[in-house]
Amino acid sequence: MIDDLANTLATESNHSWENSGNQSSLLRSLFLENLLEEQQTLRTPVTLFSEAYDQSSPATRFSHLIPLSQPQRGEQYSFEVDLDACTGCKACVAACHSLNGLDDQESWRDMGLLVGTRTKPYVQTVTTACHHCVDPACAEGCPVLAYDKDSITGIVRHLDDQCIGCSYCILKCPYDVPKFNLKRGIVRKCDMCQGRLAEGEAPACVQACPNEAIKIRLVKVADVPNQGQIITGAFDSHYTRPTTRYLSKRPLPAHAQPADAARFEKDHAHTPLSWMLVMTQMSAGAFVFCAAAFWMNALTVTQVGITSAVAFVMGFIGIHLSLLHLGQPLKAWRAFMGWRKSWLSREIIAFGGFAGAGSAAMAAWWWGDSTLMNLALTGTAAAGVMAVVTSIMVYVDTHRAYWSFQLTAEKFLGTLVVLGLGLNACIWAWLDHPHSGTWITATILCLWIVSLREQALNTEALVDEKSPWHRSARILEELHQGPLLARRFLLAFSGMVLPLLMVCGLNAPVLFTISVVLMFASQVIERTYFFTAAAGSRMPGN
Repeated sequence: MIDDLANTLATESNHSWENSGNQSSLLRSLFLENLLEEQQTLRTPVTLFSEAYDQSSPATRFSHLIPLSQPQRGEQYSFEVDLDACTGCKACVAACHSLNGLDDQESWRDMGLLVGTRTKPYVQTVTTACHHCVDPACAEGCPVLAYDKDSITGIVRHLDDQCIGCSYCILKCPYDVPKFNLKRGIVRKCDMCQGRLAEGEAPACVQACPNEAIKIRLVKVADVPNQGQIITGAFDSHYTRPTTRYLSKRPLPAHAQPADAARFEKDHAHTPLSWMLVMTQMSAGAFVFCAAAFWMNALTVTQVGITSAVAFVMGFIGIHLSLLHLGQPLKAWRAFMGWRKSWLSREIIAFGGFAGAGSAAMAAWWWGDSTLMNLALTGTAAAGVMAVVTSIMVYVDTHRAYWSFQLTAEKFLGTLVVLGLGLNACIWAWLDHPHSGTWITATILCLWIVSLREQALNTEALVDEKSPWHRSARILEELHQGPLLARRFLLAFSGMVLPLLMVCGLNAPVLFTISVVLMFASQVIERTYFFTAAAGSRMPGN
């Protein structure tokens, strides 16, 4: 091209040009014309790929990237990632987003990063999507059975039309795979482009990777590890047995860690659930202590009826507040379907029984039958405790460190005792019960025991870097200073200042009502950072 341009210019130079500007303009014009002419004959990588794609058949087009046959008995599909070939270009992320028609800000494949230290530098990009686990936690926890693990391919699919948007699968998955779609009010996730695989086409991410770093392979289910990590920074495989395999000719250095290991951020607050938990536990506790007092003949039928009515209303409101958490609340009636394996379904059924038993207690009060009232009240108290136990297990079953059985049980049962006692003592103080002062004293004592215990556990976890709750304690200390300060003030005011004023002879029912309201507010604050400080697991550097 340059020679042709030179000859053309030489020919043109034989002419007489008086204006050097014309010569410069002609030079530019000829140069551009030749460039455009040459561009028409270039065979770019995109052109070569398109030609090869059009000329090949589906059976051979991606034969080296996907299996040519379906899994046999005891096998399933899995992702295989060559870390040495991954450059972090995010072509897989873009292709997944485009070919699956995802909404803005929605992504089913992420790109993470492993890094070394200042003295031992190391960088490794990590592409990650759903791991199509052998024992998928998302499917085990879904209350409406909106997940299906294909019996032939092993692919874990999400059934969008069955989802109610409860987000429990997000809490259950230790790899942050399911993503909530606010526009649709449901959760969605990677399905390994199952339709493409069925037609011999590679998934979007596999097709798009310029270095062929992502492949689909057959893996024997029996060979999938049930311990260790699929890659540094990932959750231990014993929980779900993820099938993704990360390969590298160079072993990952022992000092490698996720790029975001030192980053602390708040998790989702789940505000309706915070209120629901506090109100239902308060209601259950009120029924428990009311039943105990009635068994001891310390209350009249009228006093029991009024106390039960207030407790029932609190619980009823709390149960229905949970509907505000759902993306598809009109489908909530199906939430019992997963009762065989989902603790969330069991919690919903248990609170349904609690509400039914509370209604029976209201009916017994209406009829004025003390024997029936005693039985109904005892049944309601038992149903309330059982419902709170299922609430505990809903969060324990996620395997998050901050939601361990010890911490969760202490928090939830502590709320049951403190607010249950407080609500009853408040009501009985207004009813001029002769022993209301004893119940008030017991409430304040329990408040201080529960509060000091919680503070001691947080302080211990903050100091001990090996504590499983250390990260959550750091999140509390660094990102929740305002709520922590507000809660401490509320606890001190309701557990010290107001009791002193009552001792001085001021109106006890009014002051203790204010005290219980402040206790309730402090528990709502605590239940909010119960969610925001949970520090859920995810893949490295996402």
